[in-house]
Amino acid sequence: MSGDAPAGPVCARCPRMLGASCCEVKEGERLATLTRSDVERITAHTGFSPRRFLDEEYLTHDEAAGYEERRPLYRGYFRRAPVRLTLLTRGGACVFHERGRGCVLPADVRPLACRLYPFERWPDGSWSVQMGRYGDLDEARRGGEACLAVEEAESMEGVLELFGTTREQVEFLGERLAGETRRHGRG
Repeated sequence: MSGDAPAGPVCARCPRMLGASCCEVKEGERLATLTRSDVERITAHTGFSPRRFLDEEYLTHDEAAGYEERRPLYRGYFRRAPVRLTLLTRGGACVFHERGRGCVLPADVRPLACRLYPFERWPDGSWSVQMGRYGDLDEARRGGEACLAVEEAESMEGVLELFGTTREQVEFLGERLAGETRRHGRG
Protein backbone atom coordinates (compact mmCIF):
# COMPACT_ATOMS: atom_id res chain seq x y z
CA MET A 1 0.00 0.00 0.00
CA SER A 2 0.96 3.62 -0.42
CA GLY A 3 2.62 5.48 2.48
CA ASP A 4 -0.40 7.78 2.96
CA ALA A 5 -1.48 7.60 6.60
CA PRO A 6 -5.15 7.45 7.50
CA ALA A 7 -6.50 10.77 8.79
CA GLY A 8 -10.21 11.33 9.36
CA PRO A 9 -13.35 9.43 8.40
CA VAL A 10 -12.73 7.10 5.51
CA CYS A 11 -15.54 8.46 3.28
CA ALA A 12 -14.28 12.04 3.64
CA ARG A 13 -10.77 10.93 2.62
CA CYS A 14 -11.78 8.69 -0.27
CA PRO A 15 -12.06 11.33 -3.03
CA ARG A 16 -8.68 12.80 -2.05
CA MET A 17 -6.96 9.41 -1.80
CA LEU A 18 -8.62 7.58 -4.72
CA GLY A 19 -9.77 10.47 -6.91
CA ALA A 20 -13.51 9.86 -6.60
CA SER A 21 -16.11 8.68 -4.14
CA CYS A 22 -18.80 6.03 -4.55
CA CYS A 23 -21.23 8.91 -5.22
CA GLU A 24 -19.36 9.73 -8.44
CA VAL A 25 -19.78 7.48 -11.46
CA LYS A 26 -18.41 7.07 -14.95
CA GLU A 27 -20.51 7.73 -18.03
CA GLY A 28 -23.24 5.08 -18.37
CA GLU A 29 -22.93 3.79 -14.79
CA ARG A 30 -25.86 3.90 -12.38
CA LEU A 31 -26.04 4.83 -8.74
CA ALA A 32 -27.91 3.21 -5.85
CA THR A 33 -31.12 1.26 -6.36
CA LEU A 34 -34.03 3.03 -4.66
CA THR A 35 -37.21 1.65 -3.18
CA ARG A 36 -40.48 3.57 -3.11
CA SER A 37 -39.86 4.09 0.62
CA ASP A 38 -36.50 5.74 -0.18
CA VAL A 39 -38.26 8.05 -2.66
CA GLU A 40 -40.91 8.94 -0.07
CA ARG A 41 -38.27 9.74 2.61
CA ILE A 42 -36.27 11.94 0.24
CA THR A 43 -39.37 13.72 -1.06
CA ALA A 44 -40.66 14.37 2.48
CA HIS A 45 -37.30 15.77 3.58
CA THR A 46 -36.43 17.87 0.51
CA GLY A 47 -39.87 18.80 -0.79
CA PHE A 48 -38.54 17.90 -4.26
CA SER A 49 -40.58 16.16 -6.89
CA PRO A 50 -39.07 12.71 -7.52
CA ARG A 51 -38.23 13.90 -11.07
CA ARG A 52 -35.48 16.07 -9.52
CA PHE A 53 -33.55 13.12 -8.08
CA LEU A 54 -34.90 9.91 -9.62
CA ASP A 55 -33.83 8.05 -12.74
CA GLU A 56 -35.32 4.89 -14.21
CA GLU A 57 -33.45 2.01 -15.78
CA TYR A 58 -35.56 -0.31 -17.93
CA LEU A 59 -34.41 -3.92 -17.85
CA THR A 60 -35.48 -7.02 -19.70
CA HIS A 61 -37.28 -9.64 -17.62
CA ASP A 62 -34.11 -11.79 -17.74
CA GLU A 63 -31.94 -8.89 -16.56
CA ALA A 64 -34.35 -8.18 -13.70
CA ALA A 65 -34.35 -11.85 -12.67
CA GLY A 66 -30.54 -11.89 -12.76
CA TYR A 67 -30.36 -8.73 -10.65
CA GLU A 68 -32.56 -10.29 -7.96
CA GLU A 69 -30.66 -13.59 -8.15
CA ARG A 70 -27.32 -11.89 -7.44
CA ARG A 71 -28.73 -9.52 -4.80
CA PRO A 72 -30.95 -11.33 -2.31
CA LEU A 73 -31.92 -8.09 -0.52
CA TYR A 74 -33.71 -7.08 -3.74
CA ARG A 75 -35.74 -10.26 -4.26
CA GLY A 76 -39.24 -9.24 -5.30
CA TYR A 77 -38.14 -5.73 -6.35
CA PHE A 78 -39.23 -6.25 -9.97
CA ARG A 79 -42.53 -7.99 -9.21
CA ARG A 80 -44.55 -5.11 -10.72
CA ALA A 81 -42.27 -4.20 -13.63
CA PRO A 82 -38.62 -4.59 -14.74
CA VAL A 83 -37.80 -0.95 -13.91
CA ARG A 84 -35.02 -0.08 -11.50
CA LEU A 85 -35.25 3.26 -9.73
CA THR A 86 -31.86 4.90 -9.21
CA LEU A 87 -30.49 8.20 -8.02
CA LEU A 88 -30.10 10.75 -10.79
CA THR A 89 -26.62 11.88 -11.77
CA ARG A 90 -25.59 15.38 -12.65
CA GLY A 91 -22.04 16.18 -13.72
CA GLY A 92 -20.96 12.58 -13.07
CA ALA A 93 -22.18 12.48 -9.47
CA CYS A 94 -25.33 11.91 -7.45
CA VAL A 95 -27.57 14.99 -7.40
CA PHE A 96 -27.21 15.00 -3.59
CA HIS A 97 -23.39 14.90 -3.68
CA GLU A 98 -21.38 18.05 -3.07
CA ARG A 99 -17.71 17.79 -3.94
CA GLY A 100 -15.62 18.19 -0.81
CA ARG A 101 -18.64 17.75 1.45
CA GLY A 102 -20.25 14.49 0.39
CA CYS A 103 -23.93 13.66 0.68
CA VAL A 104 -26.12 16.57 1.68
CA LEU A 105 -28.94 14.30 2.86
CA PRO A 106 -29.07 13.44 6.57
CA ALA A 107 -28.09 9.82 7.25
CA ASP A 108 -31.65 8.79 8.18
CA VAL A 109 -33.00 10.15 4.86
CA ARG A 110 -30.41 8.56 2.56
CA PRO A 111 -31.44 5.52 0.52
CA LEU A 112 -30.88 2.28 2.42
CA ALA A 113 -28.58 1.06 -0.37
CA CYS A 114 -26.34 4.09 0.25
CA ARG A 115 -26.33 3.48 4.01
CA LEU A 116 -25.38 -0.16 3.46
CA TYR A 117 -22.65 0.46 0.90
CA PRO A 118 -20.13 -1.17 0.51
CA PHE A 119 -21.64 -4.09 2.43
CA GLU A 120 -23.67 -6.64 0.52
CA ARG A 121 -25.42 -9.85 1.43
CA TRP A 122 -24.60 -12.65 -0.97
CA PRO A 123 -27.03 -15.33 -2.20
CA ASP A 124 -25.67 -17.79 0.41
CA GLY A 125 -26.67 -15.35 3.21
CA SER A 126 -23.13 -14.25 4.10
CA TRP A 127 -22.04 -10.62 4.20
CA SER A 128 -19.06 -9.19 2.37
CA VAL A 129 -18.06 -6.06 0.52
CA GLN A 130 -19.01 -5.28 -3.05
CA MET A 131 -15.55 -4.67 -4.43
CA GLY A 132 -12.23 -6.42 -4.45
CA ARG A 133 -9.03 -5.27 -2.83
CA TYR A 134 -6.19 -3.86 -4.91
CA GLY A 135 -3.69 -3.75 -2.03
CA ASP A 136 -2.10 -0.59 -3.37
CA LEU A 137 -3.66 2.89 -3.48
CA ASP A 138 -2.01 3.75 -6.81
CA GLU A 139 -3.44 0.59 -8.37
CA ALA A 140 -6.83 1.28 -6.78
CA ARG A 141 -6.78 4.79 -8.28
CA ARG A 142 -5.96 3.42 -11.73
CA GLY A 143 -8.41 0.51 -11.52
CA GLY A 144 -11.35 2.55 -10.28
CA GLU A 145 -14.37 1.25 -8.40
CA ALA A 146 -12.28 0.94 -5.26
CA CYS A 147 -13.22 1.64 -1.66
CA LEU A 148 -10.67 3.27 0.62
CA ALA A 149 -11.93 1.34 3.65
CA VAL A 150 -11.41 -1.96 1.83
CA GLU A 151 -7.89 -0.88 0.87
CA GLU A 152 -6.95 0.24 4.40
CA ALA A 153 -8.54 -2.50 6.49
CA GLU A 154 -6.96 -5.90 7.02
CA SER A 155 -10.26 -7.71 7.74
CA MET A 156 -14.03 -7.40 7.57
CA GLU A 157 -13.95 -6.21 11.19
CA GLY A 158 -11.52 -3.49 10.11
CA VAL A 159 -13.85 -2.37 7.30
CA LEU A 160 -16.76 -2.26 9.74
CA GLU A 161 -14.67 -0.20 12.17
CA LEU A 162 -13.60 2.28 9.47
CA PHE A 163 -17.28 2.83 8.65
CA GLY A 164 -18.13 3.21 12.33
CA THR A 165 -20.61 0.34 12.22
CA THR A 166 -21.05 -3.22 13.43
CA ARG A 167 -22.21 -6.47 11.86
CA GLU A 168 -25.46 -6.11 13.81
CA GLN A 169 -26.11 -2.65 12.37
CA VAL A 170 -25.35 -3.84 8.85
CA GLU A 171 -27.67 -6.84 9.27
CA PHE A 172 -30.40 -4.56 10.67
CA LEU A 173 -30.15 -2.25 7.64
CA GLY A 174 -30.13 -5.30 5.37
CA GLU A 175 -33.35 -6.61 6.89
CA ARG A 176 -34.89 -3.17 6.61
CA LEU A 177 -33.90 -2.98 2.93
CA ALA A 178 -35.34 -6.45 2.29
CA GLY A 179 -38.63 -5.34 3.89
CA GLU A 180 -38.76 -2.14 1.84
CA THR A 181 -37.97 -4.18 -1.28
CA ARG A 182 -40.93 -6.49 -0.62
CA ARG A 183 -43.25 -3.49 -0.20
CA HIS A 184 -41.76 -1.89 -3.34
CA GLY A 185 -42.50 -5.01 -5.41
CA ARG A 186 -46.09 -5.17 -4.19
CA GLY A 187 -46.67 -1.50 -5.03
